[in-house]
Amino acid sequence: MVRPSVVTAAFAALLPVVGLLASPPAPAPSATPAARPFDALMPRLAAAEPGTYLVGKAGLVAVPEDARIPVMLQTDVLKGPAREARVGIVVGADVPQAADVRLRVKTAGASKEAGGVLADAGAIGTPGPLRLVREFSLPPGDYDVEAVVGHAKPGGDLIVAVGRSHLSVPELRSGPLAVTPVVAGEAAMTARPARVPFVFGKTTLTPAVSPRFRRDRTISVAFRIYNWTAKAEEKPDLTVDYLFYEQGTKGLHFFNKVKPQQLTADTLGTAFDPAAGSVAAGMMIPLEAFTLGDFQLFVKVTDNRNKQTAERRVAFTVAP
Repeated sequence: MVRPSVVTAAFAALLPVVGLLASPPAPAPSATPAARPFDALMPRLAAAEPGTYLVGKAGLVAVPEDARIPVMLQTDVLKGPAREARVGIVVGADVPQAADVRLRVKTAGASKEAGGVLADAGAIGTPGPLRLVREFSLPPGDYDVEAVVGHAKPGGDLIVAVGRSHLSVPELRSGPLAVTPVVAGEAAMTARPARVPFVFGKTTLTPAVSPRFRRDRTISVAFRIYNWTAKAEEKPDLTVDYLFYEQGTKGLHFFNKVKPQQLTADTLGTAFDPAAGSVAAGMMIPLEAFTLGDFQLFVKVTDNRNKQTAERRVAFTVAP
C-alpha cells in the first residue's frame, strides 16, 4: 500500500505564482488577446490535435518528441455568489524562452472554429516554469478548455503547443453529491485564509506545469466536496477512497491504494464551518513506491448518510 501524507484540513495564503489572479507580475498580460503573434493561426490550431508543432510555410508540422512542450490544464471550482461557479483555470508549461499563452473556454460540443467561445485570455510568460491563472464565472455544465503556448524560433518560424481538456462544472448549491476536479501540484501550509482558486483552507496548492513527476518527489492533490447530506450546521460524514491505476499495453489495471480518508465531525475538528457548504480534502503521495510509467488516480467520495458517490480522476506520469 502507498504510504501517504494526508491533508484533511480545509486546504491558505496565495503563493506568488497564483497571484496572477489578482495582480499579474511583470510582464503584464496584453490587454487585447487579438494582438497575439499566433492569433491568425487560431482557426488552424483549433482543428489540430493536442501536441507541439512547427509553424512555417509548410503549415503545421509535428515536432520530434524531445522538442515537445507539454501543456497541462488544471481547474478548481468554488461556489459563486449565485448559481454560477467561480472557476479558476491554470495553463502550465515549461518553456525554453519567453512565450505567449492563450486560454479559451468553449461550450462543449461547439464547432472547432471561433463559435462557442465564452472566455478568451492571454499573457506573456518568461522562460522556465510558466503558469497562466485566470478565474471565470460559469454556470453548471460542460465545457471544452483550449490552451496554446508558443514562441518564435530564429528565422521567423513559430513553435506552438496545443493542449485541451474537458471541464464539467457541477451544481454547487443543490443536487447530488459533487466533487470538483482534482488538482495536482506542490502543497505549502500557510496561516492566512483566502477564498480563491487553488487555495484550500490552510494549504495552497501550486499547480504543476507538467504531468511528469520525478520518482524521488511527492505529488500533492486537492479537491472540494459539495452537497453532502446533513442538517443545518451539521458536519459531513464522508469517506474518500484513493485508487491508483497504471496504464499498460492492454489498458488500465489496478496498481495500489491508500487507506480511505474519513471526513467527519471527529476528523474535521471545531474549526470547520459546515455553513460554508464545502469541505476540501487531499493527499501528499511519495512516488518512491511507484514504478516508472503512466498512472491515473481515481478519487471516489461516498456520502455515508445516503450512500451517494461522486468520482474524479487525474492522470500523471512517474519519471526518472
